[in-house]
Amino acid sequence: MEQAYRPRRRLAALFLAVLTAGLTLSVMADPAQSAVRKRAPARHRITPMPASATDPLKDAALIIDGATGKVLYARNETAERHPASLTKMMTLYLLFEALKNGKMTMQTQMPVSSHAQRQLPTKLSLRRGQTINVDTAIRAIVIRSANDVAVVIAEALGGTEGHFAEMMNAKARALGMRETYYHNASGLPDPLQITTAADLSVLARHLAYDFPQYFPYFGTAGFTYKGVYYATHDNLIGRYQGADGIKTGYVGASGFNLASSVVRNGVHLIGIVLGGRTAVRRDQEMMHLMDTQFSAIEGNPTLVARGTVPWQVLAAASPPPALAGFTLAPANGGATRFSSLSAVPVAPPADADEDTAEALRAPDEKIAPPAAPAPRLFQPAPALPAVPVAAIPAIRPTARPDIAVATPKVAGKSQLAAAVPSPALRPEIGEGDQDEPGIPGRNWTVQIGAYANQSLAKASLQTYAAKAKDIIGQAAHIVAPIQNSGGRTLYRARFGPYAEREARDVCGQLTQRGQTCFAVVTR
Repeated sequence: MEQAYRPRRRLAALFLAVLTAGLTLSVMADPAQSAVRKRAPARHRITPMPASATDPLKDAALIIDGATGKVLYARNETAERHPASLTKMMTLYLLFEALKNGKMTMQTQMPVSSHAQRQLPTKLSLRRGQTINVDTAIRAIVIRSANDVAVVIAEALGGTEGHFAEMMNAKARALGMRETYYHNASGLPDPLQITTAADLSVLARHLAYDFPQYFPYFGTAGFTYKGVYYATHDNLIGRYQGADGIKTGYVGASGFNLASSVVRNGVHLIGIVLGGRTAVRRDQEMMHLMDTQFSAIEGNPTLVARGTVPWQVLAAASPPPALAGFTLAPANGGATRFSSLSAVPVAPPADADEDTAEALRAPDEKIAPPAAPAPRLFQPAPALPAVPVAAIPAIRPTARPDIAVATPKVAGKSQLAAAVPSPALRPEIGEGDQDEPGIPGRNWTVQIGAYANQSLAKASLQTYAAKAKDIIGQAAHIVAPIQNSGGRTLYRARFGPYAEREARDVCGQLTQRGQTCFAVVTR
C-alpha cells in the first residue's frame, strides 16, 4: 500500500518544485512586482465621491502637477464656464505685478469711487471718498472676495474698470489663457465673462510661481477690518492637509467654484472644480480628486516632480497662523469631516451673493462655516526674484470623461455668451474711443497707461518711445481723454494706429522688455 502511494508523492513533490521555481523566476524577472507583493497595503484613504457634487451643465475639473503643469486628471477642462469670483485671481495677478514693478507698495492708498461703492455684495461696504491700502485690499479679495475692493484695484491700476478688463484680457493672452474673456474685475454676473478649467489652472500656477512672496496671502484664515472679523470662504484651509489656497467663487450661473493649491512632501498639486451644487459638495469633490492623485503618486512617485516650494520658504520667517479651533486633516484624507450626503442638495437662491451661498448648508452637510477669533495676520516676506514657470503642455481630455458637455460656438460667440443679449460693452462715459477715428484695417492702438493730466500722458509717451524707438517706430502719439464713473477725467496714452496683428506684436515685444502695455481696438 505504501509503495502504491510513492509515485503520487513523487508527482506532488515534482509539481510543488516546478511551481516554486516558477514563482522564483517571476519575482526575479519583475522585481517591481515583487516589491508590490511584499509592500503593505497603502494607508492613504480617499475621500468618497459626493453624491451629485456638480451640475452637469456647469461641471469641470482638473488636477495638475504645479511644478511642471502636467495634467493628472481632466474632465470638461476646455468647456466654457463662468468664473465667478475666480476672476479675482487675475485682478490680484495684475496688482502683484504692480507691486513687483514698484508702481505700488503695500501702503499705497487707493481711492473708492461711487462706481466701486455701488457694487453688489459680497463686499466691504466701502464709501465714496474713502481709501484702502494695498495690503488690506489683498486680504479683502482673498478672504472676503469683496467686489467693491476689486473695482477699487481696477480703477487704481486701469483708470476705469473697463480699461482694467482690457488689461486683464491682454495678460490672459500673455499667460496662455486662450479661452478666457474678462468683462469686469470682480466676477459679478456677466454673460460675457467666460473661462475654462484649463485656463484657470494656468493662472493659478502663475500666481504661485511668479509671485511666491505674495502667495501665502491665499492661505490666511481671516482678517479684521474696522473691528469686524472676516473668515476665509476656503473651507479647505486648516481642514485639509497641505491646502494653502487659493480662491472660491459663486454666482448662480456658475455654481460653486474652487481653485486649490495643496502641497505634501514636496509635491505641489493645483486643482480646479467648477459647477458645484453646494460649497460642501464642491469641497468634497476637490478632496476626492486630490486624494486620488496623491494616492496614485504614492504608488508611482515618478508621476510628478518634487522639490522646494518657493512660497513656503519665503513664508517661513512669518508663517500664516493656524486657525483657532480648526483641526488639520490626517494624512489619510480625513473623510470623516463630512457626513454621507444626499443625492439632491438644497440649492441657494438664484440671486444669493457669495457670502450667503458659501455659508448655506443642506441638512446633511454637517460642517460649520469658519468662526474663529482673529489670528495674528500674515506679513509678506521681502520680494525675491520670481521662479520661472515652465510652459504648460496642451491639455487633453482623460480617457474617462465622466460628464461630456458640448459647448458649440454660436455666430462667433460662445454658447454661454450668446444665451443672453450682450449689454453695452462699457458703462463709463467716453469709453469706446469715438474720439479716435479709425483707419480701415488699422483700428488698433497700444496703450501704455492712463494719467491724471494731458501733459503727463504726452511726457510718458515721449519717454516710452525714446526707450523703445526700434519697436514703436513712427507710430503716432495719441492722448485720448475719458471720464470715469466718479466724474474724473483721465488721459489714455497710446501709440498707433495699427492693424490688430501689428498692435499685439508691438505690445508683445514691449512686454518682453519689461514694459507694461495692452492692445486696444478702436471703433
